[in-house]
Amino acid sequence: MGIVVAVEQPEDPVRLVVHAAGSDPDVPGDRTAVCGLDTAGMAVDPWRPASPGQRWYPPDLARYVCPHCDQAVRSAS
Repeated sequence: MGIVVAVEQPEDPVRLVVHAAGSDPDVPGDRTAVCGLDTAGMAVDPWRPASPGQRWYPPDLARYVCPHCDQAVRSAS
């Protein structure tokens, strides 16, 4: 599964959450990695790791990462 960064509530920093999603969250019915949230309406961050083993999310969004998605991505690596 290709990982993309799906950002829930990007316009509201209080409710911003970063999730891991499949390679194309714009596909109808696509869900976040663990939470099972529909990715429709989530923003996709264009950030990609420069090399394998780096974090899957942008460093500036680290404090907003969904812990469930993070654990699932780390476990799959």
